[in-house]
Amino acid sequence: MTPDTQTAIALSLVVLAASFFFTRWVRGRKKPGCGGGCGCSSTKKF
Repeated sequence: MTPDTQTAIALSLVVLAASFFFTRWVRGRKKPGCGGGCGCSSTKKF
């Protein structure tokens, strides 16, 4: 395996991992509930 191939494989793995974590972060930022259009409570009140 040439050094160029190893570099390409390692770089692609890093890009895949970064995109996975980025999509998890974006999905985690969504507000709970339906968005507030139906009158339901979007946050829990204690």
